Amino acid sequence: MKKYSIVSLGCSKNLVDSEVFSAIIETAGYEFTTEFEEAKIIIINTCGFIIDAKEESIQTILEMIELKKSSKCEKLIITGCLVKRYYKDLMESIPEIDHIIDLKDFDKFAEVFETRPTTDRILLTPGHFGYLRVSDGCNNHCSYCAIPGIRGALHSESIEILLEEARKMAAGGVKELILTAQDTANYGVDIYGEQKLPELMKQLHEIDGIEWIRVLYLHPAHITSEIIDTFAKLPKVCNYFEIPIQHINNDLLNDMNRHVGRERIGEIISEIRKKMPDAVIRTTLIVGYPGETEQQYEELKRFIQTTRFERLGVFTYSREEDTAAFDHKDQIDEEIAEERKDELMQIQQTISEDFLSGMVGSKIKVIIDQIGEDEDFSLEGRSYFDSPEIDGTVFIAEGDAMIGEIVEVEIIDAWEYDLIGRIVE
Repeated sequence: MKKYSIVSLGCSKNLVDSEVFSAIIETAGYEFTTEFEEAKIIIINTCGFIIDAKEESIQTILEMIELKKSSKCEKLIITGCLVKRYYKDLMESIPEIDHIIDLKDFDKFAEVFETRPTTDRILLTPGHFGYLRVSDGCNNHCSYCAIPGIRGALHSESIEILLEEARKMAAGGVKELILTAQDTANYGVDIYGEQKLPELMKQLHEIDGIEWIRVLYLHPAHITSEIIDTFAKLPKVCNYFEIPIQHINNDLLNDMNRHVGRERIGEIISEIRKKMPDAVIRTTLIVGYPGETEQQYEELKRFIQTTRFERLGVFTYSREEDTAAFDHKDQIDEEIAEERKDELMQIQQTISEDFLSGMVGSKIKVIIDQIGEDEDFSLEGRSYFDSPEIDGTVFIAEGDAMIGEIVEVEIIDAWEYDLIGRIVE
């Protein structure tokens, strides 16, 4: 059988697009393989969000061009956010690409293989978890962010369509449903005139087979008490809040066009921790944003030290064309930005280690993701406070379970970002 392979770079929203591309090509009689050397068709779904992502996309394209020279590959197809931003440049500078498909142009992709377009998906995640993209695009227009120019304005899917998709995923074996979007908290405002995330969560909660519901990308400007209460009331919903605050200094938040200030961010965190003492909050930060003074950075550092987010990631500011911050006069030296990032991550490492050490001796639910890659651990999984790819791992030292099974695990040791446990029989 003819085989294809796909490289999906960037975020989970991009992965959903890759899963649609997979469904289309499989209607043309192709079979998926992870072995690029065996694939007649190689698809690269690129990311063009920040400088590092663009460099990774270009490097991947060049690597696959070299592979094509000595493998079975007959066609190299490029799509995704990098194409949306730099279509003409790619056409002119990399002629070895066989087809360049615009972002989410599923009709054009189907034409290449003389088959029909579809919005069905072939999950590229392990079968027990999958992403449900509730909306695409964004209306926030943060000054550093190119996403509205790439993916357009907020466009929510209807609750009916999302429920149908979630039921299909559950029927296919998905136990952990991960809601994703550029701004999940604002889901529904474009088509219903009001936020509908709580209603969507309640209806997804009723689907048989779904055991965990995880919500990503909650913009703090749109988090309400109703959203927090919905998390607290629904047992299947993981008490895991991914809230990208980006900074805490009000002047910088205003310059970033974040529509939220320090006081409100503090109120949200306090409300979550009061209503759900076991809740875990993950955030992301930007350091080195144009004009960030040493005093503003120190304010952020103190906030991290006192708030003690359980999960945290830090990015240095990426200067992107077609964003409001691109022409900002007070650009920060890259070396200074990297030093600030490293210092915050050192602080976070200690916070994470303290948090996880406190878990030793407790029992938690863990979803089993895979066989252990280290001989000391038979299995690897995740807790409710671990999102795939970006958070930690629970390494299983004793006990047996099936991939995708949710089991009770006693925690026996902790590292900086990971846990070690044994399955409770």
